[in-house]
Amino acid sequence: MTDPVLSIVLVNYNVEHFLELCLQSVLAAVKDIPSEIFVVDNHSSDGSLDMLRKKFGQVQLIDNKENVGFSRANNQAIRLAKGKYVLLLNPDTVIPEDCLTKCLDFMEKTPDAGGLGARMLDGAGIYLPESKRGLPTPWVSFCKAFGLARLFPTNPKFGKYHLSYLNEMETHEVDVLSGAFMLMRKSALDVSGLLDESFFMYGEDVDLSYRIQKAGYKNYYFPETTILHFKGESTKRGSISFVRHFYKAMLLFSKKHFSDRFAFTLFIYFGIAVRAVLALIKRSIDYSGAFLIEFLIAFGGMAFIKNWWELNFKGIPGMYPDYFMQFLIPSYLLVWLGSTRIVGRYSEQFGHGAIIKGIAIGTILISGVTNFFDDYRFSKGLILIGAVWTYLVVTIRFIGIQWFQNKNLLFSTNKKKRVLVVGASADAEKARMILRKFDQEMAVCGWVSPEEEVLPEQPNYLGPISSIPTLSHHLGLEEILFCLGRLDSIRIIQWIQAMRNSGIRFSFLAPNGHFIVSSSEKHARGKVYQSENIPDLVRPYNLRLKRLSDFGICIVLLAFLPFVLLIMKRPVTFLENWKNVFFDKMSWIGLQFNQYRSHGLRDGIITMENLAGPNAEKSLVESLDSLYLNEFHPEHEFWTVLKNIRKLDRNPSTM
Repeated sequence: MTDPVLSIVLVNYNVEHFLELCLQSVLAAVKDIPSEIFVVDNHSSDGSLDMLRKKFGQVQLIDNKENVGFSRANNQAIRLAKGKYVLLLNPDTVIPEDCLTKCLDFMEKTPDAGGLGARMLDGAGIYLPESKRGLPTPWVSFCKAFGLARLFPTNPKFGKYHLSYLNEMETHEVDVLSGAFMLMRKSALDVSGLLDESFFMYGEDVDLSYRIQKAGYKNYYFPETTILHFKGESTKRGSISFVRHFYKAMLLFSKKHFSDRFAFTLFIYFGIAVRAVLALIKRSIDYSGAFLIEFLIAFGGMAFIKNWWELNFKGIPGMYPDYFMQFLIPSYLLVWLGSTRIVGRYSEQFGHGAIIKGIAIGTILISGVTNFFDDYRFSKGLILIGAVWTYLVVTIRFIGIQWFQNKNLLFSTNKKKRVLVVGASADAEKARMILRKFDQEMAVCGWVSPEEEVLPEQPNYLGPISSIPTLSHHLGLEEILFCLGRLDSIRIIQWIQAMRNSGIRFSFLAPNGHFIVSSSEKHARGKVYQSENIPDLVRPYNLRLKRLSDFGICIVLLAFLPFVLLIMKRPVTFLENWKNVFFDKMSWIGLQFNQYRSHGLRDGIITMENLAGPNAEKSLVESLDSLYLNEFHPEHEFWTVLKNIRKLDRNPSTM
């Protein structure tokens, strides 16, 4: 048997469906290349192992019994690799069919190349700047930490971190390769050594790239092939967790290669604090900016309405006391706007109907409460006018944002996302079936054929693939679903690049048609829609209700915090659990065997095993899991937590 030319290594942890798409694209790309493929699984619990064994028997699987981390897992496979070249590839990538042939050809023609990185786009088709990076020396790290690299991206002095002054469409010698796609000469690894396992998260690719250079080789950025990397660095950089881990990695790299400089260490820590504060501010603006704008506009309008009401209906200017505008009107607005947010966030759809429901609920609450306080009960007519005015403010802002984002001719306040399928009639029907089962907020408008020529008239057929731009404008499309298998990856990536500034998101239907993956949301891990029947709890509506329940329980526990802490054996652990639930990292109640993490179902502080009691049979725990999945009710969450409140201080590390 011929020795492999290329050894490909993928490290997987609970991304079953992304991994399946990635492997399918890899197999197409190595069709004419002697190769071996390793998948190192870091103790996944989502069905990845069964999928690999059933569908990819040719893959060499390393089944770890614990999560050993990214660096160590890669090293496990590299030590077994026999290829002349080694490719480290993230499982959330899709590579075109000619990708590896082009890369290997470049490496063969460039004997001083120790490593090679490709041009990467995220799930929305946006170029990922981490495709090419400079060495994070103290100065480069300073520019990155304090924002100079972003302020002056085209300046070679300040823009060295992402080498943003270099043309992204030209081949360049670079310092750092991205671990998402890192092709290396095996002989260079023999000299430089493998990945440093002391890097917890981020930085291991930077360290290895630098050691390849120190071994006498060069690293190259190679844009003649473009890959999709669904969860690029740019999707995470706004989080505080990313800031903390990223700059700790920079600090570790600096200590390892540039000695322990006190001044540099100090400003890196200062940079972490500054970026964390900026991340908090940005997140606050993202979550509350629209709310604040609506509040200010509505408040200004209410001030005018109040004066107009006094003059034209009451005939007594200034009849309302000062606290009416200082306290009551702001309170009314908070109730109205808060109600629209709650209804919109936790209903099946957000749109015109949700806004009306929210305003109506808020009006009932205001009217009901003011009836109990005679001194604070003023004209009900003014309350009704205020409700109508607030409704107009929210609706106009909602329509305006939708119009400017989509620039479409057929917009609607019914927030049902319009999807176009690029495939065949059968693919469109599969997509419609999957979305009907899993996500009622998306609607398939029709399908276009992968061929360029116009086909005979068929049901829901809208034209050839070349008609996508026209259809996206006239239909107000929000998502395009590409059917892998009907289209090769090269053409899909070309279309994604062409449409990347349109505001349209992209998703992918697996060749066997049983799932859709989508990862165009900037702060989302990625969505998976499956054709199989899924439990009620995993449906988006119930997941939102569960999140609302968790949040409400957090507020109740906070209100009685002194009493709660008194009954906890481990109060510090309880507070850590409370924080994790509050920030949507965990849930108060969860499954013992959670196979739905990729759908957004969080692990629980209290699991079904805790509820079943000590020494419970596995079959009983599985039955409780099944009942919980199919008979979820928010009210049950509150009572379950109340009955098991002493278990809320469980240590997550022991789960």
